[in-house]
Amino acid sequence: MTDTRTTLQGVKPHEKYHLNGGDLHIIAEDREFCVHRYFFERDSAKFRGLLASPSPGQPRKGSSHLTAIKLDGVSVKEFEIFLWVFYNPTYSLYDTTVSEWSCILHLGHEWQFAEVEKLAVRELEKMPMPVVDRIVLYQEHNVSEDLLLPHFATVCARGSPLNLDESERLGMSTVVLLNQTMHFNYTKSSPTAKTANTALAVKILAHIDEVGTAKANGTPTSDLSNAPNGFAKGKGASDSESESNKRGEKSKKGSGNGTGGRT
Repeated sequence: MTDTRTTLQGVKPHEKYHLNGGDLHIIAEDREFCVHRYFFERDSAKFRGLLASPSPGQPRKGSSHLTAIKLDGVSVKEFEIFLWVFYNPTYSLYDTTVSEWSCILHLGHEWQFAEVEKLAVRELEKMPMPVVDRIVLYQEHNVSEDLLLPHFATVCARGSPLNLDESERLGMSTVVLLNQTMHFNYTKSSPTAKTANTALAVKILAHIDEVGTAKANGTPTSDLSNAPNGFAKGKGASDSESESNKRGEKSKKGSGNGTGGRT
């Protein structure tokens, strides 16, 4: 963001978001937006600092056409999509596309709108999306591990390895974690101290077992909704339940390695 005085030649008021009563002027590409400062000061740590009271004798940033804040690298369309969160005419009904929620998540993360980030992820969780696309998006925006866990489990339980494109997009550390966890799930062996992220691998395996048991018991679950029916080796729900029980028996015996008694 550029907070210096902006060259205004060719800049026109935005057709929709140049609002009567708006008190914050922002420019994206060749359009000037005039929106409510309140949302940006309330919800964004980054904007809150930028819009702090100026030094004596200095104009307040964004308070007029002449002191408008210039958004670098943000298109008119992207900023329109982001503003829709605050000016949605249907109030609590947020109905849009995966692409637009991804844009909202990206800008919310970049500008430190914590509640907007949470909203975007909450809505994305309701929508169908290729599992690797989702993992990449969430990791790029530091979404919590708890929300990533079921999607890691989906990949590890699907019964096929990561392909080249998926591996390149996920990055080395995630690829190693998922490949190791796939191996542990397939062989029913335990993560070791040499596992990329032992604690997370254990959580992923436990989640796979829980979902397998839920399926066997006829309990609805959407946690692995993107996965094909059955786990590795083409196993069905009853096999998964059996394996889960075996793990439980091993866990009771205990192996002393902190990984739930796997072999």
